[in-house]
Amino acid sequence: MDAQRTTSDRQAGLAAYDALRAGRPDLFVNPPGAAYEILLDRADQDRAYESTARRMRERGLPAHYAHIGVVYSDPYFVLVRDAVRFRTGDLGTYIRVVPQGDADGAAVLPVLADGRIVLLRQFRHAARTWHWEIPRGFGDPGEQGAETARRELFEELGMPVEELVHLGPLHGDTGLMAGTDQLYLARLAGRDLDTEPGASPRAEGIDAYRAVSPEAFRTLLTEHRVSDSFTLAAYALASARGLLG
Repeated sequence: MDAQRTTSDRQAGLAAYDALRAGRPDLFVNPPGAAYEILLDRADQDRAYESTARRMRERGLPAHYAHIGVVYSDPYFVLVRDAVRFRTGDLGTYIRVVPQGDADGAAVLPVLADGRIVLLRQFRHAARTWHWEIPRGFGDPGEQGAETARRELFEELGMPVEELVHLGPLHGDTGLMAGTDQLYLARLAGRDLDTEPGASPRAEGIDAYRAVSPEAFRTLLTEHRVSDSFTLAAYALASARGLLG
């Protein structure tokens, strides 16, 4: 029964993989000189699976760790294990996380009229701790990056935006994540903000706001009190372009 279920799971994963390929062909491009060539021929995929499954068994691990295709999905992410050919010519697998849908996420560095940077104190489930960071979120279907940025600012800060500057794209984890996020700097109309978030931000784990000068922000960095990659990347890009006082 276990063998039958394993075979059924493998076939279902490959069927979902083929459907993902049909809907998102951009995710399966092999550019010239790619170090890991995605194998799309079923015979090649079977050989990559057998090779990886054998290595798993030799290490005392379950063979289903080698399953190729969609191995998990939910409303937010798809976990994909590709069959690949390495530069050595060996066949194997490589796992990655693909966002549901093709809309980019967005993260926004909010700056008040007096030049202070706004940070949110937010609890992050994955890290199991609190972080000082900037607003960010997933893109809704059909939404452009700037639209996502403005929506996230309104939902998390509730402040009007005078100017939105695109800073550039961010690939948050190039070893695992397939998606792209767009970074922005937002110049806000106000000179102050409420330090107590409303009900909606609190429901997202946000319990405080803080506005700091660029100098104070740099102190937070040197004291390792800001470690969120989106916040660090947006600040670095804004600083490099001379957009902060």
